[in-house]
Amino acid sequence: MELEEIAFKYALLNANQYGKAKEDAIIKRVLAERPETKKNIKELIKIVKKVVFEVNSLSKEEVEKKISELGISEVKKEEKKEPLPELPDAEIGKVVMRLAPFPSGPLHIGNARMVILNDYYVRRYNGKLILFYDDTIGSAEKPIDKDAYDLIKDGLDWLGVKYHEIFYKSDRLEIYYKYAEELIKMGKAYVCTCSKEEIQKNRRLGVECVCRDRSVEENLSLFKKMLDGEIEEGKAVVRLKTDMKHPNPAFRDRVLLRIAEREHPRVGKKYRVWPMLEFSWAIDDYLIGTTHILRGKELVIEDMMQEYIWDIFCWRKAKFIHYGLLRLKEEGAKLSKSKTKKMIERGEIKGWDDPRTWSLQSLRKRGIQPEAI
Repeated sequence: MELEEIAFKYALLNANQYGKAKEDAIIKRVLAERPETKKNIKELIKIVKKVVFEVNSLSKEEVEKKISELGISEVKKEEKKEPLPELPDAEIGKVVMRLAPFPSGPLHIGNARMVILNDYYVRRYNGKLILFYDDTIGSAEKPIDKDAYDLIKDGLDWLGVKYHEIFYKSDRLEIYYKYAEELIKMGKAYVCTCSKEEIQKNRRLGVECVCRDRSVEENLSLFKKMLDGEIEEGKAVVRLKTDMKHPNPAFRDRVLLRIAEREHPRVGKKYRVWPMLEFSWAIDDYLIGTTHILRGKELVIEDMMQEYIWDIFCWRKAKFIHYGLLRLKEEGAKLSKSKTKKMIERGEIKGWDDPRTWSLQSLRKRGIQPEAI
């Protein structure tokens, strides 16, 4: 086949796929088929310019007709699907993993990756998958949405994910209090009454605050006052003794529990002292027998904290596997449930199934099949 014929073939295919043939794309395809033409690249460019001009002068129907007449077809490379890597130290029938959604809204396309990966590995190892609502108190900026519990289940059902047990952190506050007391009695945790600004300053400077030297009895008394409502919100937290000279300031004497007076959708105002993410998960992952934890790379500091607590209690450790953030290329696309909820409240969008939310409900409404996720 002559060089011009090869270029013409690729120009037709390119135009048929993208509407107009592009010179750069044609040159690359020709060079891939005829590498020797690189020696005379100027001549090739001249030929491609001529061919592209000719093809782009044709209508879509004429392009399709030419392709049909010449019997041209795109040879598609067979995609080789590589299996996902094995889980470290995983045994058939003994893998326990968990989905940990925070119910501020339904699952979105970013959450779907976490869900699908957990489901895949549990099926692969004939293991157990737990749906564990990470429904601690949240924050004023990111509150819990009472409808999210059912929306999350609806999304999982649509994806065809089978979970074997359901837990709620909001049902387990007494468990967290028990282990917080144990840490205090062991001299590994203390009640800190420093201001937020003082804590940040001491962390930055690597300086221990005076609260660290309180006796076990004093700390237990202050913790009881936190629970009983004798200390106001923002006036005390429970902190874990780590290393105030640790190279990562964020790891220095991390907060384990803090006071929050907000009403919770499930338990109302029954509790006012709430655990931080890494403390609650250190306890729960041990108690439910989690063997492998899939989470985003941005939570590495939380991994360190969980392992630190496991070491204190001499507990078996789960394995951590990380993945990166999912970014959408579509202009204006956001994966923020709190921002989306505000848009719904303002009437800017009708609900969670609006295509702009990227929720699983919105994908279903678009007609996207779960197998395509």
